[in-house]
Amino acid sequence: MAKLRWSLPFVFALMFWASYHPLNLGFLGFFALVPLLVYAQTTSGRKSFFVAWAGGYVTFAMGYSWFGYTVPAGPYLVAVYMGLWVPIFVTIVRRVGVIWSPVVWVAIEVLRSTLFSGLPWLLIGYTQHDLFYLIQIADLGGIWLVSLLVASVSAAIVHPNRKFKAAVAAAVLLSVVYGAIRVKSIPLVDGPTIAVVQPNIPQSLKTDSINKEPVALDNYKQHLRLTEQAAQGKPDLIVWPEAAIYRGVYVNTDAEPYFEETKWYKRLIQPAEDVGIPMVSGLLIVNYGKDHPDQYSNSAVLVDPQKGVTGRYDKIHLVPFAEQYWIFKKVVHLISGLKLESMTPGKEVPLWDAGGRKFGAQICFEAIFPDISREIARKGGTFTVNISNDGWFKDSYELDQMLVMARFRSIENRIHMIRATNTGISAFIEPTGRIQAMLEVGGKVKEVEGVLAGRIKVTESTSVYRAAGDWAAWLSLGAAAAVLLRRILVDRKLKST
Repeated sequence: MAKLRWSLPFVFALMFWASYHPLNLGFLGFFALVPLLVYAQTTSGRKSFFVAWAGGYVTFAMGYSWFGYTVPAGPYLVAVYMGLWVPIFVTIVRRVGVIWSPVVWVAIEVLRSTLFSGLPWLLIGYTQHDLFYLIQIADLGGIWLVSLLVASVSAAIVHPNRKFKAAVAAAVLLSVVYGAIRVKSIPLVDGPTIAVVQPNIPQSLKTDSINKEPVALDNYKQHLRLTEQAAQGKPDLIVWPEAAIYRGVYVNTDAEPYFEETKWYKRLIQPAEDVGIPMVSGLLIVNYGKDHPDQYSNSAVLVDPQKGVTGRYDKIHLVPFAEQYWIFKKVVHLISGLKLESMTPGKEVPLWDAGGRKFGAQICFEAIFPDISREIARKGGTFTVNISNDGWFKDSYELDQMLVMARFRSIENRIHMIRATNTGISAFIEPTGRIQAMLEVGGKVKEVEGVLAGRIKVTESTSVYRAAGDWAAWLSLGAAAAVLLRRILVDRKLKST
C-alpha cells in the first residue's frame, strides 16, 4: 500500500482529465481531488513534491493536448508551468488541512486564471455543466462558486468529520433546489432574429488567404453564398465568424480614425448593402499612421446597410504567444512555424443595437473570461455575440469545451450568448445556460457549413454575479492566504518554544 500512494497524483490526472470532454464523465469531477487529498496526508518531502509535479504535468499535458494542432510541443510546454499548481496545492493542504482544501483549490484556479495573462481553462466547476439545476448558482458567485462546491465534495469524502460531510451534502442539495426555483423564475421573451453564417473554411486556407488573393476571394465567396441563404429569413442581424476577412482592411489613425476605401473594405460592407440587413463581421485590421509603425487588431465591426461600418470592437484579451508575444516572438515562431503578427489590444467594450435590443461582441476565447460578458450585461446588453475561429483545432474536443464555458457566461450574467464560429460549434445559448439551438448538419456539429437562424430568447432578469462580480474568487483567495499565513506563524511559534 505504501508504494501505491506514489501513484495517487496520476490517478488524479486520469480522473480530472476524464471529467471533461472528450470523455465528459462529469461525475468524476466530484471525486477527482480525493487522490490528491489522500496523497497530501500520506506523503512529505522533496520526492512528494516532484511526484505531484509529475502528476500535474500529465494532467495538463492531456488536458491541453489540442494545443498540438497549432504548436506540436505546446501541450508539453504549457504543462511544465501548469503542472506546478498541483504540488503547490498538495503542499498547502498538508499545512492547513483537508477542510480548507476547497478554498485552496479555488484560490489556485484564480491564480492560474490571472497570472501571465491567465488561462481559465479546466476549472473544476465546468465538469458539472450537464447538471443543469446545480450550475445555476453561477449567477450568485460565478464559475468560482461552482468550483468551490465541487471541490468541497472531495474534501467531505476524505475528511472524517460528520458535520462537515452533512454541511457539504446540504450545500449540494440547496444548490439544486435553488437552481430549480431560479430557472422557473426567469422570464424569457422573444428577442431579435439572428442568423449565423458558419462557412467551415479550413485554417490552412485562412492562413493562405493572407498572401494569396485568389484564396482570399474564394473564402469570401463562401461567406457570401451562405449570407444569401441567411437573408431569406429576413433576420434582424447576420453574423460572420472571427477573421472572416484576413487581409486588405486599413484604418488611418493620423487624425480621427477612418477606414481606407480599399477593395476589401468595399467587400466588407457590400454583403449588408446587398441584403439590406445589418451584419457583424470578424476581420483583421491594419492601423497605420505617420507617427507609429503598422499595428494590427483582431476586430469585429457592425455594418449598417446604408451607413457602412457604424461600430468597431477590438479584441481586448489577446491569446498569449499567438496574438501577444511579448519578448518571445522569435522563440514562438521557431517552435510553431507560425508567422503571425502581434495584435494591439482594444480598450473599450461598445454596445450596439439589433432588433431593439442592445448587445456586445467578444472574440474567440474571450468567452472564457467572465469579465467581458459581465461588462456587456452591466451596460445593458441583453445578448452577446461571441465570434470565433476554432478551425485551428479541427474537430477536437477544444470546440466542446469552448461551448461549455460559454454556457456559464450566460448563467452568470443572465444574458443570451450567440456562438458564431467558422467550423463549429455555433449555437444560441439562453440566459439559463440551456442551448436553444445548435447548427447540426448530417449529425455533425463540427467541420460543417451552414446557417443557424432563429429568434433568440432574452430576459430582463439580472444576477448577483452581474452586480458583485468575482467575490467568490477573491474571498477564496483571501481565505486561503489568511489560513496559510496563520499556519506558518503557528508553526514558527511552535518551533521557537
